[in-house]
Amino acid sequence: MNPKNIILTGLPRSGTTLSCHLLNQLPNVVALHEPMDIKKLGQGRDGATLIAAVQEFFHKNRASILSTGAARSKHDGGVIPDNPFSSEQLPNGNRRSLVSRGTIQIDKPLTDDFLLVIKHPMAFTAALEQLQEHFPSYAIVRNPLATLASWNSVAVPVADGHAPAAEQLDLRLREELARLTDKTDRQLHLLSWCFEKYGRLLPRSSVIRYEEIIGTGGGALYPITPQAIKLNQPLASKNLNSLYDREGMLRLGEKLLASDGAYWDFYSRESVIALVDTANREVSPLRRIPSAPSAAASNNKDTASEWN
Repeated sequence: MNPKNIILTGLPRSGTTLSCHLLNQLPNVVALHEPMDIKKLGQGRDGATLIAAVQEFFHKNRASILSTGAARSKHDGGVIPDNPFSSEQLPNGNRRSLVSRGTIQIDKPLTDDFLLVIKHPMAFTAALEQLQEHFPSYAIVRNPLATLASWNSVAVPVADGHAPAAEQLDLRLREELARLTDKTDRQLHLLSWCFEKYGRLLPRSSVIRYEEIIGTGGGALYPITPQAIKLNQPLASKNLNSLYDREGMLRLGEKLLASDGAYWDFYSRESVIALVDTANREVSPLRRIPSAPSAAASNNKDTASEWN
């Protein structure tokens, strides 16, 4: 295990790209946003082949960065952004992707043992059992309702309750999703599948919450590198992003709160109720849900900054 080669995974739309953006502001750190061809990664499903492919990718990109400053990554104009999607909606209600995969230039001084972080959400989640045995591994998570609302604001496979990158590596997941006919049921299954893996395979200190990243200006990324404690960026939570359909959030919240899933091991129902309560107040009075649970009515606080 090379402790300087870091695996970063997490829920899609949980702040994994933001985490790469923040880590890249630190000295002697390079964080790459979904740089690998995941289809090739899935060609050899046995653990040894997969690990060898990831190790080779680390080796080649580390050598390339040190010799020419060039690395493979998704980027926007040569820069890894804090969000891969635009803040404006297209006519179909979705948001435009801003990134494409290509070569970027790393133009800061690096030592031979610089920290290299590679981020893939669903593929690395599917392969986490093997990866965490060979690489320091971390996962970013986010309030489950905010995550679902974000999934439904972008034209990506999780919006339909599928994750091709994970399904090609985990055939059981593919079969389970294929049996579910309702899109939201598939999304809830995917969400629970991710949380279950993080809870079972990673120590809690290696699972970092989006809300804590926002609340600390990036400092919560310190488990990845102690340098991150110095980060103090002005960040704002997008858990109630104005681009998220409020009526959709109410429907998702209702199904989420009625469900059982591994996400409840990381977030309390009260933290979801707080978002439902706010969304309900923001919709047209004629469309409000009278029976929507109220965070104020419960005697529990939103535990977004605490582990249960």
